[in-house]
Amino acid sequence: MLVAACVQPQKLARLRGAAGSAHAVHAALDWAHADSIIRRQPVDVLVVDPQFDGSATPRTDRIRAARHRYRSLPMVVYSTLSANTMRSLVELGTEGLGQIVLYGLDDDPQHFRQVLELQPGILLSEQLVSAIRRPLNHTPAPVAAAVERAVRNPALIRSVGDLTAASGVPRRSLYRHFARAGLASPREVLAGARVLRAYALLRIPGYSLDMAAGQLRFSDVDAMTEAMKMTVGWTPGRARTRVAPEEFIRALADRLVPRQVEGDHREKGDATDPATSLGDVTAADDDR
Repeated sequence: MLVAACVQPQKLARLRGAAGSAHAVHAALDWAHADSIIRRQPVDVLVVDPQFDGSATPRTDRIRAARHRYRSLPMVVYSTLSANTMRSLVELGTEGLGQIVLYGLDDDPQHFRQVLELQPGILLSEQLVSAIRRPLNHTPAPVAAAVERAVRNPALIRSVGDLTAASGVPRRSLYRHFARAGLASPREVLAGARVLRAYALLRIPGYSLDMAAGQLRFSDVDAMTEAMKMTVGWTPGRARTRVAPEEFIRALADRLVPRQVEGDHREKGDATDPATSLGDVTAADDDR
């Protein structure tokens, strides 16, 4: 797991201790640097500190801006608890940032590590990457890396154009690599990544369909519902209450890695996009 950190130095030391050798921590020097880290690295979770700027008064505007830019990126607030920070913590809570670790109170390494590892979508994303690992290994390394980033952070790579740029290959070549590896089309894979994160968010108690659709930049709940039905066959409401994570991952992997007979057909030159009908629900697609 890769953690991006926008925290004060003393908090950074404790965060690194919690992450240990199993997880990497990229410390941002400022918010512009944080933005660069998120765009260039496959960040799994962002840890933010209202006192990161070093000002006397804690600030939430930069945190809220990052939340708006990277809506599906899990975020954890790491803060001291004092009269000075109480207002900022309440403000962030109203923004949906209710996952808070308090410096010196509940940031012992084991607990902090569990908070990071159990963020919505991280475990499910890793399971999906593992499920499609074999076909990914048959694509060029830059393509495989871009797909993994898209699965782990669907807000970062939101369209086929983004995926093409991240892969460093022409659009037509990208489709050809996917077809030869036996993967579904790039558009379908991106839709699957967003649907998976929606499912992860909806498993959080109290997380509404509207909140999930907004965070993942679907045009509305109906668009998210249609995308999930087309990808895995369930509505969000049914998936959140009746579908176990293992079953959801299995259904999604089956969709993204078609059966061998389909793969053989694709290798004979059929590199068309079978997910064209998903275009209406790929809200941020700029490949028009």
